[in-house]
Parts: sequence; C-alpha cells; structure tokens
Amino acid sequence: MSTQGRVIWITGLSGTGKTTLARALGARLPHAVLLDGDDLRAVLGATSSGFDRAGRLALAQTYARLCKLLADQGHTVVIATISLFHEIHAWNRENLPGYLEVFLDVPEDVRRQRDPKGLYAAAQAGNVRHMAGAETTVDFPQTPHLTLPTAELSLEECVTEVMNTLRKECSSSHNAR
Repeated sequence: MSTQGRVIWITGLSGTGKTTLARALGARLPHAVLLDGDDLRAVLGATSSGFDRAGRLALAQTYARLCKLLADQGHTVVIATISLFHEIHAWNRENLPGYLEVFLDVPEDVRRQRDPKGLYAAAQAGNVRHMAGAETTVDFPQTPHLTLPTAELSLEECVTEVMNTLRKECSSSHNAR
C-alpha cells in the first residue's frame, strides 16, 4: 500500500476566499497539513523578497516543492496560494501526487469589495506595488480540475464540491487498479 499523500492546490487572486476554503477543507480532512501563502512567505523569510513576477514565481516553486516533500511522506496537503503561473501548474501536474487544482474565480468588483487585507484599496492609493492581477500579470489556470465561483456559492457548497471531486478522483484511481 502506498503512503503517498495528495496536494489540493487552491489558487485565485486576493479576496477570492482561498484561505477560508483551505481552512474549511483542513477541518474536514483528517490530519491534513494546511499551508497558506502569506504564512509561508513569513516562515520562509520571504517577506522582503519581491512581489514582482520573478519573485512570486520563485516563491511558488518553493511552495510546490514543499508540497511534494510533504505529500511524498503521505500527507494530504491543502495549500492556499495565488501562484498563478502556467509553469507552476504544469510542474504540479507532473510532480505532485494526487494533485487537485482548485481555481477560485471571482469578479474584480467582488474582490475589491471583500478586500480582506486592504490590498485593493492600498493599490488604488499607490501604496502597494506589483499586486497580482493588477500591476503584475498572472496566468489563470488553463485546465483546473475544479473552478469555483465563490461569489455565487456558499463556503459549504464549495467544500462539498471539493470533497465530491476528491471522492470521484479516489474512486476512479481505485477502479483503474
């Protein structure tokens, strides 16, 4: 029996609900390791590294490799991160066991209204540089396993969608044996 875990990669722009969904999933998945991009940035000492595309890409590569390390040890990893780069998504699909890409798609006006960290207001005032999706371009996922419009769905509906997708993935991989 394999001890490989899986990685649930929750991505989207600021204000889409990545952390909220990740926490809710972490509470539903026994022994899941929850990783949040903001927390990882602080833990890895990357708070002063660039928020430009190159800096964000390097950090996303670090996150992906950390997820692989944990999943290879049998952990279910739930990560909430912007990390919107086609090369990261491709690497993840190729290298992360049980990879499930969940894209949270929310209209800009709703993200600006939510603005949990005040980033949109700060960017509009000129106090934030290299904001992902504004000044810094991003690559939206081309083929996410699941796209959730969190402005239209409740948190419980989003959790149910992810859990149903996980069950289907497990069922089809079990039946393929």
